Amino acid sequence: MKIFSQLKALIAHTILLSFIFCANAQHTDLLELDGFRKAVNSADYLAKVKIIKVESFQEVDGSQRHVFTADVVTTYKGSTHKQISYEMFVERGEDVMCNSAPIYLALCKSLNGSYYWPGTGSEFKPTPVINAWINENRVSLKLARTPAGWCD
Repeated sequence: MKIFSQLKALIAHTILLSFIFCANAQHTDLLELDGFRKAVNSADYLAKVKIIKVESFQEVDGSQRHVFTADVVTTYKGSTHKQISYEMFVERGEDVMCNSAPIYLALCKSLNGSYYWPGTGSEFKPTPVINAWINENRVSLKLARTPAGWCD
């Protein structure tokens, strides 16, 4: 009988941990989606891209300029391109993470027409939550106009 009570307690504990894990995962997904929506509303351009090349340059002021080239998988907001280049300025010695997996990328467009990285919070790995949101809002994204935000 004691084994049965212990087994029952173990099962109840496992179920409780499962609920906690699911709640934490859902909370994380919602936070990420919130950040993604903020990026979409604050940038001029949104696409799913695959980075194919990064070039780095040392600037006179000591900062580093990275020029990324990416194949565009799908454009959701802004002008449609097959390939895009954009600049990222970082402090000297700051590493740039880059892999070949597709990402969602929110960019700003300068007055001269070149694209630039607006900062942290503008790159997102595809997740089921973000993919679902994109599919539900695809039409409205094409029509969206960027308010003054990250791209001033």
